[in-house]
Amino acid sequence: MTNKVESKLRDEKDAKRNLCKPQDNEEYDYITIPPDGGYGWVVLIACFMINLIVDGFLYAFGAISETLRKEFDCHEWEVTLVSSLACGFYLLSAPIASALSNKYGCRKIGIIGSVIAALAVAASTRAPNIYIMWLLFGCIGGIGMGLVYLPSIIMVGYYFEEKRAIATGIVTAGTGIGSIIFGPMSRILFDIFGWKTAVLILSSILLCCVICCIFMRPLQPIRKRRVLPSSDLVDDNVFNDTTSSPLINETKAIHTPDSNFSEVTIEQEIKKRSRADSTISTKSRQSIKAEDAVRPLYKEDVLYQGDTKDLPEYTSQPDIPTYIQQTTKVPETVEKTKMKAFWDIFLSMADFNILTDKKMLIICLANVCSMIGFYSPYLFIPKLAELERSIPKASAVFLLSIIGFSNTAGRFASGYITKIPYMSPLLVNNIGLIVAGIATLLVPLCQTHIHLIIYCIIWGGFIAFHVSLSLIIVCQTVGLERYSNALGLTLMFRGITALSAPPIMGAIRDATNSFDIAFIIGGISFIISALMYFYLMWIIRREEEQLNRTKKINNIQRTPASLDI
Repeated sequence: MTNKVESKLRDEKDAKRNLCKPQDNEEYDYITIPPDGGYGWVVLIACFMINLIVDGFLYAFGAISETLRKEFDCHEWEVTLVSSLACGFYLLSAPIASALSNKYGCRKIGIIGSVIAALAVAASTRAPNIYIMWLLFGCIGGIGMGLVYLPSIIMVGYYFEEKRAIATGIVTAGTGIGSIIFGPMSRILFDIFGWKTAVLILSSILLCCVICCIFMRPLQPIRKRRVLPSSDLVDDNVFNDTTSSPLINETKAIHTPDSNFSEVTIEQEIKKRSRADSTISTKSRQSIKAEDAVRPLYKEDVLYQGDTKDLPEYTSQPDIPTYIQQTTKVPETVEKTKMKAFWDIFLSMADFNILTDKKMLIICLANVCSMIGFYSPYLFIPKLAELERSIPKASAVFLLSIIGFSNTAGRFASGYITKIPYMSPLLVNNIGLIVAGIATLLVPLCQTHIHLIIYCIIWGGFIAFHVSLSLIIVCQTVGLERYSNALGLTLMFRGITALSAPPIMGAIRDATNSFDIAFIIGGISFIISALMYFYLMWIIRREEEQLNRTKKINNIQRTPASLDI
């Protein structure tokens, strides 16, 4: 009798233990539901601090580059290349950082990136010449900063869904606030301690990103019954005018996380779905395993920085769990390897086939043009003020802080402006580029401190429209399913431009002994970028008009010419 009781208790414990373990089943998917608050706010603060430290550190280089140029007795283009290498590899590392984060988790990759960046920057103080600075500070440091920065962006999308736009706005505001703080702080440290000790202090601040990355905790997956795709629910004859189908009157239960069931007709369900389910995905719709559910990059919208409620994939689903289930895609492979999670993302983000899409090619080229002039104000405005306008060094360095203030305000304002009727993200982006371009063209005419302050306010505010909206435009143009691919290539094009444009501008300064031509070229590049985006607007509008005409023709053809009485 005792043995039977013990056996029964043991069986109950095993059953409970099995319930706690994720069990793969073809009828169910495992998904992670963002908390949209709670511990997510802790993660948000950590990601905000990473943006503040990394971007603030990079954008403050202009405040200290003149000291390094004198220390190494080198040309302007040579010292500028230190920063451009860091910014370039920071952007170019995005596909690798994303793939590694998907394979090993954001916490591990962020910590490793923080350590690499801090050690590389610290080691650069022992560099005997500018060439070793290129390697340590520029190449290795830039890769390390890319490995810590991208996980911070991923975690925002991982922990926030409904509040994604607010969370992204807060995190990216760290870039502007970092510019406010790090420019003057770097200059003060250089003046007090000398450049070597100051760089060591800055590297120790970079190392603090390790603490922030510790809070990047993966979410626990939950099990959800698989939703039957609309392609399986409906055949071609279901809604034929001459055919009546009992399916229209059938109902199905939709299970929510609160264990509530709602009766929804098949017809209502189909109406809720738009292009999200209108075509069969090229990616797998086999059941999502528990180990794949926690991998953030399998969520198609995890890198999307806009309001997810504006996505057709979101509005076409009855609830958030179903939306997450439908937008979590694990590519199928014939033979699974240990590095599958890495190669799935890396090959997706580095796929150049998407450039056969004319609109995507225009976006990439427009980003190249905008990046040609993007770094000039951050790198050259303090030097322009000090060396060519005779403004005191202490005052000149605060111009970077003014850019940071207006940039932060512009990032928040852009989100509200795009809610105004007819003010699409593409139009607001173009306005920002035009105004920033005209302002930059007029920099040679800015002869006083007040003139430069006005320029920094205008440029920082309006270029923020482009920075905060350009990736949203990418998603709206190519769709959510191809977004990670398009994003990877966009960042690659930006990275290549960041590697090459600033040193060329520095070489022009060496040749002309003036920054004026560099700013003129930057202003022209902004305007050209805006014109390319306007061309993109025209293409999109023409496609919409053609689609509307096709719909009207189809509707006319479906309408009977006459009725038999």
